[in-house]
Amino acid sequence: MGSTGAHVTAEQVPALLLAALASLSEEWGEVADANADPGSPGGRLGYLDAAWVVGHLADRLAAGDTSEFDAAFDYIEHLILHGDAYVSELGVIGYLEGMQMHTVTSRGVEPEAFRPWLRPLSAKYWEAINRFWELGTPIPNIQPG
Repeated sequence: MGSTGAHVTAEQVPALLLAALASLSEEWGEVADANADPGSPGGRLGYLDAAWVVGHLADRLAAGDTSEFDAAFDYIEHLILHGDAYVSELGVIGYLEGMQMHTVTSRGVEPEAFRPWLRPLSAKYWEAINRFWELGTPIPNIQPG
């Protein structure tokens, strides 16, 4: 989607995730096994991993703990900006769109509550996703800048 420069691959995503959100390391073993899939990019069901992270962030926001949010949103922006086609789309659809769905609202969190942590390109995609939900407008490939 918004990918530029050197490309982050699906194989690199778990290490980047755990570097950004070290608090997830304890639970990662269970998720790593549950979402392993040799036929998927990077050997993972990346969108299920993203849903797990989004759920974690929604739980933290509901609890009033946003201590990891800067690192989490830097991570998402990095995926969008520097990921290969799959990873960049995972950042937009798996993470950002995931924040606007039932995973979040079922936890009593208003999706727009994430807005203060959006990075520049993420914010543009957030708006494009909103237009998609409201008008059915396709999500374009947005260039940074």
